Order: sequence, then structure tokens, then C-alpha cells
Amino acid sequence: MVNRKFWAKFSLFFLALSAVGVPAMAQDGCGLRDVAQFQAAVLEPAEEATPAYLKRTAETFIADCPERFETREAHLIAARSAMDSGAAADAVAHYDSAIARGARLSPSQRLDQSVALLAAGDDREALEARNLAISEWLDALTARGMTDFDIRKSRGGIILAVNFPQAAPEAPVHALWLAVPDGPGLPAAAVLRADPMRASLRALRTGRTPAALTILERRTCRDARIIRETVQPAAVESFDRDATEAMRNYLRRPAGLMKTGPGEPLPSCLMPELMLPVPAAGY
Repeated sequence: MVNRKFWAKFSLFFLALSAVGVPAMAQDGCGLRDVAQFQAAVLEPAEEATPAYLKRTAETFIADCPERFETREAHLIAARSAMDSGAAADAVAHYDSAIARGARLSPSQRLDQSVALLAAGDDREALEARNLAISEWLDALTARGMTDFDIRKSRGGIILAVNFPQAAPEAPVHALWLAVPDGPGLPAAAVLRADPMRASLRALRTGRTPAALTILERRTCRDARIIRETVQPAAVESFDRDATEAMRNYLRRPAGLMKTGPGEPLPSCLMPELMLPVPAAGY
């Protein structure tokens, strides 16, 4: 299955690139025509855009145009495609190449890199990539002026408690408790957030006017379950005990990498934007 948000991001990259008046100067025989052909092959493929197709397309562009700066984005496309193809070693190599060429990985991409490294058997590098994801996420929060977080030591790891100041109750995330294992295990989070979709579905069932619904959910890289929900206004502090206990329980037995068969996608984290959220400007 293709990661739609991932490809949407690169669609924006390619569209922006095509709008910039860069001189059509060849680099190792490659020019903007080659970049445009690569763009079209990714965004408007002549065949089904399977992970194998996208990986092959990106790797062909990298081989044909190794000196163009766009190859760092091609390496990221190839890395994601390799993950979706179950090729851990290829994913690791492409992430390394993208970074070597100056790519700046997002926290979500760092988590993907950590998963690829775990699948490739490199626990030490996986731990480093995971910790970089969390460190860069905290840097992004600090850059937005969000410094209201607390680091709590727990058996088996640490819990980062983050309170997101928001100007409106519909802000996507109100607070978060992130469990980070001591070893190379994957993180988990207790997320306090609004759930308008669940509120609407409840209103349809009951025939009542939708009421704002706030949920506290436990999210791992593989699943999510609701711990508490309320339609009544409640302070973040009132959820702290349940959230902290859920994360302490997780740290006692943190999730490792789920086994997958040959050719099956590597188990990257589902909806990492909820596990490592950076609220949009204005909240």
C-alpha cells in the first residue's frame, strides 16, 4: 500500500520545483527535462504506482543523474518505497544517502528510519534514529514557543509530558504523554485530543446535536485504544494520572518490531503526526 501523505508531500515538492525558474543547466548530462520526466513518472505514472514501481523509478533517476540535488528527494522516495516493499537494507541505504546529500528528515521520517534499522538488525543505529526523531520534535515545539513539558523517569524508560496551549477547543491535540523506552523499542503516547468524527457519529446514533468530545487515547505504532472520553470541560491535569499510568504500563513491556513476511511492508508507525504532533501556527 502506498503511503498517500508521503506522496502528497513530494507532489508539493515537485510542483514547487517546476514553478521555479532554475536554469536548465545540465549536471552530468542531466537537466530540468530529466527532473520533469522523473516528476511525471512519480505523479502521473503510466502504470500502477506500486512501491516496486516507485522504488525502481527513483533509483533509475538516481543512477542517471547522481549529481543533481533532486536526488536527495529521490532517495527519500526510494527509502519509503523500500519500506513498503519490505526491503529494510535498501531503505536504510537510501535514508543514509539522502542525509549525506543534505536532506533534513522530519521526525516521522526519522521514526521510519528507526523501523528500517530495527528490521535490518541494527539496534544501536535504530535507537539513535528514534532519539533523533524525538529530539527534533522537541526542537520544533520549542521553536513554536512551546516549552511546557516535563521529563519523568519511569521503570524501563522516560515519559515526556507535553501540554499544548491552544486558543480553541478544536485544536487537534491538547496534551500528550510520550513513553520512550530505554532500549531500541518503539515509542508510545497517551494523546488528549478532540474527536469531532466520533462526536458526529454519536450524534447520528442518538439523534442529538453533536457535542464536543475529548478523548484520551493510548497510541502505539500499531494501534490505538481509548482510555477515557468526556463531553464535559475538563482540565488537562485531570487526565494526567490515567495517561501516566498507561505509559508506565507500556514501558514495562514496550513494543518491538512486528514480524513481517518477505516482500510485506515494514511496520512503520501509523499516524505518527498524532504521536509527535507539532500544532499549526495559531494554536
